[in-house]
Amino acid sequence: MQSIESQLLILYHTDLRGQWPQAAALALAAHLPYVRRLAARSAAAQARASLAGIALALRALAQLLGRAVAVSEIVFAEGQKPRLAELEAASVQLGPCALHALVPAARADFSISHSGPWVGCAAVGHGRIGLDVEMGTEARIADWVVREATLKASGEGLRALGAVRELATSASRVRWREESWHVRRLDVFRGASACVVSSLPVHTVDARAVPLEELFA
Repeated sequence: MQSIESQLLILYHTDLRGQWPQAAALALAAHLPYVRRLAARSAAAQARASLAGIALALRALAQLLGRAVAVSEIVFAEGQKPRLAELEAASVQLGPCALHALVPAARADFSISHSGPWVGCAAVGHGRIGLDVEMGTEARIADWVVREATLKASGEGLRALGAVRELATSASRVRWREESWHVRRLDVFRGASACVVSSLPVHTVDARAVPLEELFA
C-alpha cells in the first residue's frame, strides 16, 4: 500500500456565545438516534456544544468527500468517538485491529472537541485523528491536550485515561501503544490550548470559522 507523506487538515469551529439558533438546532437534532435526540433537546451548555460539534462535522466531512453528508451516516457508539457508518460496517466485518489498518486508504476520519465557548471538528481524508480543546494556556493544559487528543485518535478515548501518563511526547511526535503519532498545535481558539494528533502528518490546516447563526444552515 502506498503511504501518504502528508495531508490537508480541515478544521471547522464556532463560538457558542450569542443567540442560540434554537429552531434550526432542533431540526438537526430530529435526525439523531433516539437517546442522542433526547439529550440534544436539553438547554444545557453541554447539549448545545455536542449538537454544534455534529453540525461542524457534517460540514467538514462534506468538504472532504465532495458531497453532502447526512446525520444518519454518523455512528454514535457508547464509549467511542463518533465515526462514519461505512467504518462501522468495516469494524463488524474485520474487527477493530483490521479497521485501523484499513482506515488510512479507505475513508476520512474526524474528531470533535469543545471547551468553554469553543467547539471544533477536525477532519482528514486518510488515517486517524484526534482533536482536543481545553480552556487555558498554561503548560500543564498544553501538555494535557496532546494526551487527550492521542487517546481520541487511537480510538481508546477515556477508557485509557488511567494509562495516559505513559505517553511519551515531544514537540511534534507522540509515542503511544507502540505507535508514533504526529502532533499539530492549533491557535484558533482564543484563550484555550488545542492540538490535533494524527496517524499521518498534516502539511496544511484549513481553518474555517462558522458564525453561530449559520451553524445549522
